[in-house]
Amino acid sequence: MTKPSHFYDIESAVQLFGLLKAVAASFTSGTSKRTQDLLFLVFGLTHLREWIAPGYQPKQAAATPEELFYQSIFHLKEFQVLQALCNRSKHMSSVGVMGALYGANIDDWPEIDSITDFDRGPPIAYSVDERDVEDVIRVVIKFYESHWFQAHG
Repeated sequence: MTKPSHFYDIESAVQLFGLLKAVAASFTSGTSKRTQDLLFLVFGLTHLREWIAPGYQPKQAAATPEELFYQSIFHLKEFQVLQALCNRSKHMSSVGVMGALYGANIDDWPEIDSITDFDRGPPIAYSVDERDVEDVIRVVIKFYESHWFQAHG
């Protein structure tokens, strides 16, 4: 058995998932979007399965519930979208058509330091292959919740 994954005071997959859900709730409820929240959600939801099955190599046959879950989430189309976005940001490779929509009222802007282009303001929505990224995130969170954390967390 490998040592469980952790990052400073985030000591379990359950804690990481709780943090991801909290950021997702804030991200989806706000009028304008913080790019750093999207980046955290894409990275976090992609790598959370590795916290659930630390050290598992997917070319091995799945032998534990953690490994079976690791394999099952990979077949979820929305997970594959997030994984492609994650890899795109890491390797600068192409992934479908990505887009951001702008037009937030200045009263709805988050803190100024999170704005990457002051002329456009903050994004109000993100898309990939004509899908709202928020919908993709919701589906992946629901899959983690119903297929792993409700039964094992």
